Amino acid sequence: MLPVRTGTLVTLREIEEADLPLVWEWENDSELGLYLNADPNKRMSMDEVRRRYHQYRTDPTSGMFIICTRDGQAIGMLGFDRLYRDLGTCRLFIGIGLKDYWGHGYGSDAMRVVLGYFFQHITLGKVQLSVYDFNTRAIASYRKCGFEVEGVRRNVAFVQGRWCDSIEMVITVDQYAQVQPIWEKQDSYVPAGESSHEPG
Repeated sequence: MLPVRTGTLVTLREIEEADLPLVWEWENDSELGLYLNADPNKRMSMDEVRRRYHQYRTDPTSGMFIICTRDGQAIGMLGFDRLYRDLGTCRLFIGIGLKDYWGHGYGSDAMRVVLGYFFQHITLGKVQLSVYDFNTRAIASYRKCGFEVEGVRRNVAFVQGRWCDSIEMVITVDQYAQVQPIWEKQDSYVPAGESSHEPG
């Protein structure tokens, strides 16, 4: 069971079955599908959403947090897989499903909270993610959170008339140790997990 973690703008909690209709809606949003899958026409059935939910609840190498505002409104999702404790690595993806919350720092706050969880409590050594080259807003957000470009996979998808690349980004525990004190000094940031609790 994943812990509840609280930041400045968001609270992260484990996905629940009651969240599945909302996750289905986000997964089938064409604009979000463009940024997450490089495919605005990709659709996911409710059965597929349920299968993935059961995988998250049973597979110790993967999981999903629901991103909520501090007053409890669900606005997005943050998932991980390939969590290998022996190697000290995992891979993340994030999507803010409610567009009114795009560009206001909610995704960055959620990312900082989850990095605190993985580096301080799971004691991983490296966290990875992939982002398409046209998603410049996400790339800027990840850089602010301490991620650096590790590599580029060329021509991974043909989107809106052109080939796009996948930018592979990574943050190590040493890089996290450098940026985390900067976050703490910012007036608007509460250290990840400071007001967290394990669900009963």
